[in-house]
Amino acid sequence: MNTNYLTIMMKHFEHMNIEVAAAAETVLEAASLRERDDVYDCNRFLFVKEGAGKIIVENKEVQLVPGQLVIVLAGMSHRLSLKDGEQVTLQWCHFRSNYEDRDLYRTLQIPFHIQVKEAEAVSVLFVRLFEELSKDGLTSRLRNKAIMLELISIYLDNLSILDNHAPSDDLKKVNVVLKYIDEHLSDNITVESLAKQVYLHPNYFIVFFKGILGNSPIQYVNQRRMEVAKGLLLNPDCNVSAVAGQVGMQIYYFSRMFKAHTGLTPSRYRKQAALFTASAEGEQTGKEEG
Repeated sequence: MNTNYLTIMMKHFEHMNIEVAAAAETVLEAASLRERDDVYDCNRFLFVKEGAGKIIVENKEVQLVPGQLVIVLAGMSHRLSLKDGEQVTLQWCHFRSNYEDRDLYRTLQIPFHIQVKEAEAVSVLFVRLFEELSKDGLTSRLRNKAIMLELISIYLDNLSILDNHAPSDDLKKVNVVLKYIDEHLSDNITVESLAKQVYLHPNYFIVFFKGILGNSPIQYVNQRRMEVAKGLLLNPDCNVSAVAGQVGMQIYYFSRMFKAHTGLTPSRYRKQAALFTASAEGEQTGKEEG
């Protein structure tokens, strides 16, 4: 999978708030299905636990088999279809989020169905979701969100981008910008310089970028600098001043931002990482000797 493609998806889901509206397990037969398409104002996860059939999503027909996970986004017309004698057991949930998921779906061309490798694990997650919804406890919403993020993670882990899916124009533009950022972290990166890479007006570029990544361009640049800095600080030969220079920041500003980002000063982070590495290596040596 393209690294920038994955970056866009991960940034989107990291900032997405999720509310589960309903979830259940349903056994369907041909006689129980309506012939017309359905359109929901929420997103739907459908997991095929047992049986077979087919689903038509915006005129695209897919055969349903056990272990298949389908995501139908809000506003997408779809219907289930079964032949006489067919039966399918679906575990499903309806959820809402705070992003324009369908626009992102079109931009990234995310397949709306996958075949998961961990079918039993997915089924167990749905069962946990059913249980938490029935409890309606103080922490149930947090647990539901954790379960949904796990389901989304499994979806992404099993996702593959087909070779014949050419990236959209918007995705091409974002790829250019993300590549430019990584190649110029040590430089003074401005909104104007980023917008110039894709021939957009800076004001429009900010809206365009945030709509896909979930952060403003400069927020993303600073987050990327902190991510790179954490890796550089693990190298004992690279002092804090050198790390600051490599991510294009003055040392005093870098130290302040790094602490705000991690809760630790760069020096403290390096010491903690060194202690953890030494401890892990000691445990590994002990296991090998044992």
